[in-house]
Amino acid sequence: MLDNHPKLKSFLHYLLVHPYTSRPRWWARTFIIPFVIKRGKGAIIRRKARLDIIPSKKIIIGKKSVIEDYTIINNGMGDIFIGDYTHVTSRVKLVGPVTLGNYVTIGSGAQITGLTHNYLDVTRPIAKQGVTPNRTIVEDDVWIGGNSCINQGITIGTHSIIASGSVVTKNVPPYSVVGGNPARILRKYDFEKQEWTKVK
Repeated sequence: MLDNHPKLKSFLHYLLVHPYTSRPRWWARTFIIPFVIKRGKGAIIRRKARLDIIPSKKIIIGKKSVIEDYTIINNGMGDIFIGDYTHVTSRVKLVGPVTLGNYVTIGSGAQITGLTHNYLDVTRPIAKQGVTPNRTIVEDDVWIGGNSCINQGITIGTHSIIASGSVVTKNVPPYSVVGGNPARILRKYDFEKQEWTKVK
């Protein structure tokens, strides 16, 4: 509805968010944001988590999931969906659009983003060229090591492990261990042998 009224949309955005930062104004953080987040039973958001949330986008946190202190969650460019029993450790950064499945664990300092900054026009500053959203998906039962970076548009398959410090630039198949910069597959689970095997 607001897309048909750009001036009204711009004015409302100005009321909610500081004009040159992504953080909502204090009154929005106090009186609006807590009611925008949909939480499952037993979900916990620690008091010192930074929630750069706007009401026009969704944020849904599943039951018994935990968002620790000093995490940054930003849904300004896309919805954020977090499944059940998922643990987002301190100093993690989630920038939507992002989907996390059930039983996902994210180590401290990791970054998962669902957008990229535009840069093609060399006559304009990159900061003024906007961004392009591209949803990043982390499926169920994934462990993401600390200080990893998951690029936009990536899908990480179920029961995979991302080694600490990895930079993931391509989709990760289910039941894989990846690591490095750029990340590559180190091990895969062989269902016939019922064991994890090295990938050469």
